[in-house]
Amino acid sequence: MNKHQQIKVFIADDHPIVLHGVSCILGKRPDFQVVGTAISGDEMAQTMLQARPNVLLLDLNMPGKDFYENIAWVKKNAPWVKVLTFSSYYSPELVRSLVHEGAAGFLPKTASPEEIAESILTVFSGEIYVTTAGQAHSDAVPVPHHPELNDDFRKRLALSRREQEILVLISRGLSSQRIGQTLYISKHTVETHRKNILRKLDFNSSTELVKFAVQQRLV
Repeated sequence: MNKHQQIKVFIADDHPIVLHGVSCILGKRPDFQVVGTAISGDEMAQTMLQARPNVLLLDLNMPGKDFYENIAWVKKNAPWVKVLTFSSYYSPELVRSLVHEGAAGFLPKTASPEEIAESILTVFSGEIYVTTAGQAHSDAVPVPHHPELNDDFRKRLALSRREQEILVLISRGLSSQRIGQTLYISKHTVETHRKNILRKLDFNSSTELVKFAVQQRLV
């Protein structure tokens, strides 16, 4: 990077203290410039294009669009922007899924100022940045001292992209046959996904699935 070039960063997070804190951290460095912030996916879509950042620091749990939809929107409308996802929630499966969908990396909210800067520099240079398991709480390991992580959003992150798609269609009242036709998969595959969804969410009925989907703003 040219020593006179600044990396333009846009931060999307629904917690004002996070926006302020990360902005202050980056503002102390001459190689970064925070060009905009947003507290929802919709606000991000309205303001980010004009800001023209190089890197988007994207919180996974925000009001509005699903985080996969937010990543897809950026890849379609601002393909030059490197999407660095940012969350308190972590699992290897989640990170693989995010990178597969087009994210340039994953950063835990427990990251130090030095790691925040390193991750932005890494994705800006065209590389993938992924935190190590030791730097973030893994969903595969119980975390008894952090009960706030045991919420519905954490359950949702246990679902694959395909399982989330099927959950949405179930919540819209579609039969397994119709879901299969919509997604070009067999009815048997849909039923297998449905059983896995119920198991992962620890539910017993479609009614619980619909309520969960509504609470998570998936429908």
